[in-house]
Amino acid sequence: MSLQSCRTIHDILNLHRNHRSDAEAAVQGDERVSFATLSKRVDDRTRALLAHGVRRGDRVATLAPPSLEFFIDYLSVTSIGAIWQGLNPRYQLPEYEYLLNDAKPRLVFVHSPYEDRDYASELSALELDCRWIVRGETPNGATSDQAFLDAGAAITDAALEDARAAVEPEDIAVIVYTSGTTGKPKGAMLSQRAIVASARTNVEYFGEGLESTICAAPINHVGALNNVCMSVFAYGGKIVFYHRVDLAALGALTLAEKPTYLVASPTAFVMMHEAGQSADAGAMGSTKLLVFGGGVTPQVYLDPIAPHIDKMYNVFGQTECCGIGTATPHGASTELMAETIGDALPGHELRVARDDETVCDVGETGEIQLRGPICASGYWNNPEATKALFTSDGFLRTGDLGQRRADGYVAYVGRLKEMYKSGGYNIYPAELEQVLATHPAVLESVVMSVPHPKYQEVGYAFVVPKPGEQVSESDLDGYMRERLANYKIPKHWSVETLLPRLPNSKIDKQALRKRLEGFNAVQ
Repeated sequence: MSLQSCRTIHDILNLHRNHRSDAEAAVQGDERVSFATLSKRVDDRTRALLAHGVRRGDRVATLAPPSLEFFIDYLSVTSIGAIWQGLNPRYQLPEYEYLLNDAKPRLVFVHSPYEDRDYASELSALELDCRWIVRGETPNGATSDQAFLDAGAAITDAALEDARAAVEPEDIAVIVYTSGTTGKPKGAMLSQRAIVASARTNVEYFGEGLESTICAAPINHVGALNNVCMSVFAYGGKIVFYHRVDLAALGALTLAEKPTYLVASPTAFVMMHEAGQSADAGAMGSTKLLVFGGGVTPQVYLDPIAPHIDKMYNVFGQTECCGIGTATPHGASTELMAETIGDALPGHELRVARDDETVCDVGETGEIQLRGPICASGYWNNPEATKALFTSDGFLRTGDLGQRRADGYVAYVGRLKEMYKSGGYNIYPAELEQVLATHPAVLESVVMSVPHPKYQEVGYAFVVPKPGEQVSESDLDGYMRERLANYKIPKHWSVETLLPRLPNSKIDKQALRKRLEGFNAVQ
């Protein structure tokens, strides 16, 4: 068996168990786990799942920080065709209630207590038809994790193998809920086929550098599951788990474990600046491969890093394409990485299209659309949203705008729903934010629209200065006017100490939008 012949997620674990059984697969604290040991622990947990009635198509959730336990849950659940769901410890009770009522899992694994929250007690207030399996202090009405595992002894090898043999590539493996920046989260259904294709494509394209990584990203996000864990897992590398983003702790862990692969975002670069870390050889440590995306990353952030990294790629993707759908070419300049998202990964298609699904001309703005095996199967319990997700010829509508350049690569323009019209002109906030990012005193920014009686809509910019720096509205306005047409310049400014964040660390644009409700643009 080779990676190319793997049809399911469990096939990948079997591949590495058979060919590199003694190699390290995972590290957590003082615990170091080989592929052989990982396979045994996955088998034990899968037997317990079967003993508790979990079958193909059933949902099973995990509420936990980034951890070896979450990854074992995921590998176990998906190995028998059940559907795994990750829950972020930063969520509040109404969020858990919505997500669990939507997915209706048969079992929920709960890491409790964690960071002063007793999740087991909190969740007991919810009237849900599911069983709580608790790692930690187990309240009445819940099952301890050890008692759960003990029940698996009754499951025979034959029963385990039969359950796994029934799994098909098109079976849904994971439900990943979108961040909810435009409304209630929708559950993207990622199949065994999509996740395996994504991992295999990432291994084939990025290659050397995937030997090891640190996973400190929330488990409910494709960034943790696919971009970080599955890419390294499929490569046969080592995943080092740490339970949260703590720059000092992660720095010490980097020195100790020497990870070779780093996934970053504009937020990560901002956090480095906030912490006063310089992107020199020391800060990059042992990193050989840097993959970044999630928005426009200004060249001023990339130039200091590039000399210390063997390979860097700007990527574009979203939950609905398993995380990564495009990448810049091998050996791309920092200028190209700052200006474009490259092109579709091998074996996939990308087009920039108009509303009527015809392909845009070079330099014309349209929606970025993807087609290929990494794409989602649709949205859980939401046939209308599923229908709207795809074009008539099967391309995934990303909701992002781009332009195909003369060199063949695609420039990212912004979110389709964030574009606004001012005096008849299309304004793309991402373009304005990219210019603001070049201001020497600006750390990060968000541009939104507010109504205007003359121009219909005008820009409102939230700006966070770098630590120790100050900015004024007149300074920002003047800086922008030297670099952009006057109709693009925001007419309103708000200097902030920080911006609100979602649990996945993205900027909470809904919270900012609420602040602008009822705003009178004539002032």
